[in-house]
Amino acid sequence: MSKALQSLETVTEQPYNAATPLSALVEEMTPTPLTYVRNHSARPELDVETWRLQIEGALNQPRSFSLGELQNLPVTTLVLTLECAGNGRKSMDPHPKGTPWDYGAVSAIEVMGTSLSNVLELVGLEENVSELSFTGADRGEVEPGRSVYYVRSLPIEVALHPDTMLVWAMNGETLTPDHGFPLRLHVPGWYGMAAVKWLKEIRSLKEPFEGFFQNEHYVYREESGTPEAEPVREMRVRSLIAQPLDDESLKLGAIEIAGLAWSGKGEITQVVSQALTRNNLVRLSPA
Repeated sequence: MSKALQSLETVTEQPYNAATPLSALVEEMTPTPLTYVRNHSARPELDVETWRLQIEGALNQPRSFSLGELQNLPVTTLVLTLECAGNGRKSMDPHPKGTPWDYGAVSAIEVMGTSLSNVLELVGLEENVSELSFTGADRGEVEPGRSVYYVRSLPIEVALHPDTMLVWAMNGETLTPDHGFPLRLHVPGWYGMAAVKWLKEIRSLKEPFEGFFQNEHYVYREESGTPEAEPVREMRVRSLIAQPLDDESLKLGAIEIAGLAWSGKGEITQVVSQALTRNNLVRLSPA
């Protein structure tokens, strides 16, 4: 399919969620207009001229930063795979609750920003800090009468990793509003729920953070071999055929099969074919 004809595939209108077309995943990098969008509520409208990132909590010098101040810190670029924890939900039987993703809630992107550790060095963490919480400007009703901001936390050792970044650009361009403008968090190797968008506050904590998107949502339920209510964190090994597409008509003869494989931990070293599925697609998986 021509790139000019490709577009995001709308999954839900309100809030807006849209998937990357599988045909775009054959490419090494996913163009920004085709990078999947995951929203939990309505997109906030932020003015970069007045926006500031507040750093609060158990710190030696709490302060706030403008986008320009953050951009004056050492800049890092990183290529990563971004995947929603619900990717492939429609293929599960029975279908679990949540946004009905097929397999397009994944994209390969390049991000640019500064390591979170650069900011933390300026504010100074107090002793015995165990976690950092990250609050986005998006707020929505998660159940009748209960409205919350999107907040997630990271263990301090993950927060201090040099590849955990505060990001203001994607694929060489300023973040789009749908992808978290003016600033979002990125945690390589973790599912996209950790990549808090429209970031407005970071808080240093000495006690574990508890919240809807931390302890009630994005936890494993009734999964064999996984402790009940264990938080969803690192991406699991996964693979996907992106060419040919499901239900695509093919000419008789040799057929090129293309896809991708990724993991939150470890390197993908080999991909082998397995048996045909009920959908008549060859599944690929690490050897």
